[in-house]
Amino acid sequence: MKTSSLVALLIAAMLALGQAQESNKAGTSAAQFLKIGVGGRSMGMGSAAVGIARDPSALYWNPSGIVDIPSLSLYASHTNWFADIKHQYFAIILPVSGDHAVGIGATILSMDDIEITTETQPKGTGNFYSASDVAIGVSYGVRLVDFFTIGGTVKYVSQQIYNESASAVALDIGTTLRTGYQGIKIGMAFSNFGTTLKLEGRDLRRTYDPNPNSAVNVGAVSFLGTESWELPTNFRVGIGWELLGGSDAAMQNESNSIILAVDANHPNDGPEFASVGVEYKWRNLVALRSGYQFNDDVRNWSYGLGLRWEVAGSASFGVDYAFSELHRLGPIHVFSLSVGF
Repeated sequence: MKTSSLVALLIAAMLALGQAQESNKAGTSAAQFLKIGVGGRSMGMGSAAVGIARDPSALYWNPSGIVDIPSLSLYASHTNWFADIKHQYFAIILPVSGDHAVGIGATILSMDDIEITTETQPKGTGNFYSASDVAIGVSYGVRLVDFFTIGGTVKYVSQQIYNESASAVALDIGTTLRTGYQGIKIGMAFSNFGTTLKLEGRDLRRTYDPNPNSAVNVGAVSFLGTESWELPTNFRVGIGWELLGGSDAAMQNESNSIILAVDANHPNDGPEFASVGVEYKWRNLVALRSGYQFNDDVRNWSYGLGLRWEVAGSASFGVDYAFSELHRLGPIHVFSLSVGF
């Protein structure tokens, strides 16, 4: 079987997996902010990134990708989420040698303070509360052989709303295989495997009268019970195919590059879905991107733009932008900045 036929078969199988239907498991996990993708490049390609992530955003998509980052790199991503929610991602990658790399990443979801309302003051009490989510992780990646890399992340996950909070510890692991055939790479990643989250805090404290018929009584203290919730785990498998470009591509071209990416996802709290994305680059300076998500009732098409430039050979800069529409929830804008030394 020709390589192109094999790749076409794999892509068709992954898209079929993404179209598979199963019972609705929405609302069965916590820390939903962990499902928000990062980076203008990946988001502009429909979140098809597990096989192509080779910048610091790989800490989110596939931590094995950090091994291919050649120098110290800094990264920041900002997403204007719906309802004035802000999603921030920061990362730093440090290559230890040609075959090892370490990284630190942080994700922050925040919003403006919200006024407290009660039954007697439905228009507001004048007091406000806040809510935020945070994940901080440490990653390590290694090239075991020339064509295979593996990486992992250990992270601390926290959610806070008013005076209540919950925390968990989670693990991500990813691999990348270079097939050696026409620029094809296969990536796999398992994300957010860890402990459960359970909200606790002083607002759950209640005082009650254990014996209301007694004139002499001391109020007893109790606490409202909360449930433990799993993290939103996800297994991704994807193909990155460099159709046009450098020496590893299916067709060599010094000025132009075309990359096709296809991902299939198996989450624990929803139906399986697939993503497909394409990127065109001219002289590694300007990039145009587009992507589509299958079996997603919230988001389908996405688009993106990227710019790259170097400063006197001492540093390289990259700016990426992505746009997608969350149907009734409105447009989503993603901005990211990368610096390499």
